[in-house]
Amino acid sequence: MTTKLDPKFLALLADTAQKLQALEIQPRVLEEAAPALTTTATELGQQLLDYSVQLTAAIEARVAADLAAKEAAKAQALAEKEAARIAALEAKEAARIAKEEAAAAAKAQAQLELEAMRAAAAAIKAKELAEKEEAKARALAEKEEARLAKEREAAEKIAAKERAQAEKLAAMLAAAEAKAQALAEKEAAKEAERLAKEQAALEKAEAKAREQAEKEAAKEAARLAKEQAEAEKAAAKEAARIAKEQADAEKAAAKEAARIAKEQEAAEKAAAKEKAEAEKLAAMLAAAEAKAALLAQKEAEKAAAAEAKEAARLAKEQAEAEKAAAKEAARAAKEQADAERAAAKAQALADKEAAKEAARLAKEQADAEKAAVKAQAEAEKEAVRAAAAELKARQQAEKDAIREEKEKRAAEAAAVKAQQDAERAKFTQAEEEAKARRAEARAKTLAEYEAKQKARQAAAMAALQADKAALKAEKKK
Repeated sequence: MTTKLDPKFLALLADTAQKLQALEIQPRVLEEAAPALTTTATELGQQLLDYSVQLTAAIEARVAADLAAKEAAKAQALAEKEAARIAALEAKEAARIAKEEAAAAAKAQAQLELEAMRAAAAAIKAKELAEKEEAKARALAEKEEARLAKEREAAEKIAAKERAQAEKLAAMLAAAEAKAQALAEKEAAKEAERLAKEQAALEKAEAKAREQAEKEAAKEAARLAKEQAEAEKAAAKEAARIAKEQADAEKAAAKEAARIAKEQEAAEKAAAKEKAEAEKLAAMLAAAEAKAALLAQKEAEKAAAAEAKEAARLAKEQAEAEKAAAKEAARAAKEQADAERAAAKAQALADKEAAKEAARLAKEQADAEKAAVKAQAEAEKEAVRAAAAELKARQQAEKDAIREEKEKRAAEAAAVKAQQDAERAKFTQAEEEAKARRAEARAKTLAEYEAKQKARQAAAMAALQADKAALKAEKKK
């Protein structure tokens, strides 16, 4: 009868359970399906371990029961064998005694027959003595049979007592195993309840963490909205500043244009003044010419040369005055052109600065928007990283809890096995002690029986020698 499993099967169960508990499900399935699958794998691994422990315990219980039954059967067979041996010894002793008695009777009969003719009285006495000896031998055989029956009864009582003790030990072992099984089932139920409580607490913590994450996300969104509003406000403020600077530039350009217009008006006034002076000079010249004509008329011959000289001087002065007026007009035209160019340059510079400022504002706004998007993306990435870290920490905590639970189960299984080994060792020790007691009792019984047999043989020989001596004495008489 097979009472042991293949060790490879138990190793396969343990290896499968370890692989199930160490299975990496997270990167291979959807995130929402990973916890359930991980829990299922852990439970399957634990069930395999529990099944292995229960199967080993059941097999050990079966081995213990088979061993107890075998020992009981062995004790029964030993008792029966001992009883049969004692009966055989008794039968052999009875046969030997009967044979000795028959031989003695035959010898006595022969002696009686040899001496019958010589002494009838001796023959009658010898016959009476033989009958007395026979009765004595019969009584001795009955007494020995009664003693052997008593010893058989004592041996049967000892065997029954040993059987009862073996049955009691087997019952105690079965009760201990049932108690260990009930304790294991109770611990398993308690552990399942604790795991359910831990699962509920874990789900509650996850819901709280999700709620906290949503609150943090809403808070972060509000902060980003506030920062965006502040950025828009700053952009508006910057646009107002640029508009103000543009207005100031336009005002400065208008002021510069007014200044240039004022300078142009002053140049025109100076040109008109110079023209009026030139006309006045021309009138004065005409008056001088008229006077000179009158003087010439008065002193025609005396001032002819002087008049020619004065006319040349006046022509030269008029030419210089006209040249100065043309130069002044050219300067005024140049100043006006310079003013117009400066105004155009100032306008272009203002337009360029306005465009540059607008481009800068647009770039700053784009940078602000880009920074806001980057900050939001970074915040989302950080939230995802934090969630991943939390999930990893939770999975690590679950793995640690499973490992601790596995170690606890292994320790409990080792404790149960140690207790079973201790009980089995105790049972084995009790069996060995009972076997030693039985062997000692058998040896003692056998020694007593052999001593009694020797004593009986010695007594029988002494009685036979006494009878022979008596017969010799009777013959001599």
